[in-house]
This record gives sequence, C-alpha cells and structure tokens, in this order.
Amino acid sequence: MAGERTGPSTPTIVLIAVLATPVVLILIFWLIGSGGGDHAAAKTNPLPNLVGKGLEWAKDKAKNSDFDNVETHDALGRDRHWSDDKDWVVCFQTPPAGTQSGKKEKVQLGAVKLDENCPRTDQALFKPASVEMPDLKNRTGYMAGKILGDKASVRYIAKDDGDEVNGNLGDFRVCSQQPKAGDTFDGVPVTLLVVDYEDRC
Repeated sequence: MAGERTGPSTPTIVLIAVLATPVVLILIFWLIGSGGGDHAAAKTNPLPNLVGKGLEWAKDKAKNSDFDNVETHDALGRDRHWSDDKDWVVCFQTPPAGTQSGKKEKVQLGAVKLDENCPRTDQALFKPASVEMPDLKNRTGYMAGKILGDKASVRYIAKDDGDEVNGNLGDFRVCSQQPKAGDTFDGVPVTLLVVDYEDRC
C-alpha cells in the first residue's frame, strides 16, 4: 500500500545501534591491541648466549637481535687491542642471555685469544679503591693502576732485577704489594712487585 513503511521502525534502529556499539568498540580495541602486540614482539628479540662463541660471530648475533651497542674488552685485563675478532672467543657477556632487546642497551663482551683459557672472573671488571687497600695479587699492572685510580702514586718494580717498570703494564702480573691488602690506602704511595704476565709469582 502506498506510503507504508517496509523497513524497521526508528526505535528498532536505535535499539540495534545501542546494542551493537559495545561490540564494535570491543572489536576495534582488540584489533588495535593485536597489532600493537605484534609490533612489540617484533622489537623484543632476546639476547642469545654468546659465551664460548667466536667474537665476530657473537657480535653479529647481538646486532641481529637488535642490540646495536656492542663493546668488547680483554677479559684477562691486559688491555690488548686487536684488529681481527675471529682470533678471539667470548668468555663473559653482559647483560645475560635472554635479556630483551633495546636500542640503548649496551652489550659488553669479555674475550681472550683462541689459544688462551678464560679466567674464572672477568679481570677487566673492578671496584675502585677507596680507604682500604684492595688485594691486587695476580692482577695485571694495568688493572692495578685502574683500580687504584689515576691520582694514585704507584711504583711497579720488576721482581727479577729490581728495575722500575713504566710501560706495557698489561704485560706484567702483580706478585706482592705495599701497603698490604686490607691496610689503609686513602691515597698513600703504593709499591707493586711484578713479573712478566706469563710467569708465576
């Protein structure tokens, strides 16, 4: 019949809209959340275990896991520098394996040459001396100087001939010290008896 309405009434349309709105909103938020989750997952690659790996391989793996800031050091504390990472193997890594990636997260890799054994602890790590004399035995001359600080008065004396050692302190090992470990330090002059790094005290 002309003039008759064949579609749903206005109240029905309003009711449908009211009931559908929460469903639509939930669907929208779910889609946004799912997309954000995928985006976040793509940016959180865990750092693999790099200990025991060749240094060049390890650095590449760290960077492929979105860790752009990778630093390396001599784990024996000898302050050696090198041009070919393939000649070195990783002994220590910071942060540990499983750490989620971050562009600002620094990765530190302590390494030794392929024909060397890893030390029990990373010898390049240290706590600066304060008022108590630290135990420096078996530390390299280089690390002993780092521990005591650049303001300290330190003499390095060769054990075999009594001559003073002034250069390449990473090539020498501390055998004894004065003041002794545990004594008051607080800036007093220090004397260290050293031998070649490969020699025993």
